[in-house]
Amino acid sequence: MEGCALMTKRRFAQRGQGIQADPRIQPCEPGPAGASTIVHIGYHKTASTWLQVCVFPYLSAVRYGDPMLRYLLADLATAPAESFFAAPFERVFRQSQGGAALPILLSDEGVGGSLWDDYGAGPRNAERLASVLPNSRILVLVRRQDDMLRSIHGQYVNEGGTRSLGDFLSGQKIEGSRLSLEHLEYDKLVRLYVDLFGRERVRVMPYEYLRAQPAKFLHEMRAFVGSATSGRVSARRQNRSLTAPSLWLLRRWNRLFRQSRFNQQPIGRALPGGRRARNLLQRRIDPLLRRLAGNLVSTKEDRTLEAIADGFSASNRRLQQFCAYSLTDWGYPLPRTLAPAAPDVRVLTRHFEPAAVD
Repeated sequence: MEGCALMTKRRFAQRGQGIQADPRIQPCEPGPAGASTIVHIGYHKTASTWLQVCVFPYLSAVRYGDPMLRYLLADLATAPAESFFAAPFERVFRQSQGGAALPILLSDEGVGGSLWDDYGAGPRNAERLASVLPNSRILVLVRRQDDMLRSIHGQYVNEGGTRSLGDFLSGQKIEGSRLSLEHLEYDKLVRLYVDLFGRERVRVMPYEYLRAQPAKFLHEMRAFVGSATSGRVSARRQNRSLTAPSLWLLRRWNRLFRQSRFNQQPIGRALPGGRRARNLLQRRIDPLLRRLAGNLVSTKEDRTLEAIADGFSASNRRLQQFCAYSLTDWGYPLPRTLAPAAPDVRVLTRHFEPAAVD
């Protein structure tokens, strides 16, 4: 992964593209004793891969990328109750930490919960994290629910799913998926992290802010982490979503030939290399379809997504009290009859002084 990041960085440096680091950013004040870990918990579909490949490896004042630590965090996020033991986790983590002076940055979107299983994994992982790394700072990225659901459906198809977005949203039973919409009530998990770690240690940032103003987003994220970056950050998107026509083609390929948790019995003979077919579609066919037809979407599906997203308005209002950015500015639905709660600017100013971004 780091090698991929390095090649990506060099390629964009040659092209003169990228997001320039702000050299004025200085690490924030060290926290209490033991506050040497920052944990990025996702959510899924909020540019986690881009952060892990193009940003985190180039933060100059943190340790990131240790394979043993990645394994530990993945185990924390996925191990069943009878297989996870806090004491061995702490012991191995302390050994990996050694006498290093730099804080450790961990990232695994699975800590925020599972897309395909019930809601309980997210809160369980928060409790586990608090038991083994109680002084951590927590970075959370959220995404507007209608856009999130469209992206989750795309992920479902990428992994072998066969059902349309309309079916996916209809409440019908979907083979292999137990996705709970409670997963998108972000305020519940954020409040739990605030209760466990303290309000000043939890930063909530909208994915839409990253997409619209990446330089400012990175400036503020780096300030929370307490590190500048060593050079340019690649602006290239990782894992670009397929257009609607390409998803239609991939669903049909999956139904005919790809065996997966979402399609145990393909109509035809199950063929190996399902992900290779998806990658070929993304590299060769999707760019052509994008140029010829654009990203055709159904207005009916759009209306359905909008109606579902409106159901999260009360949750978004509760989330606003933990987020220093106005969610309405980024299109999150809030109750129409109520003014949105003012963001708590102290959440930002305690960690950094706002400054212009180049």
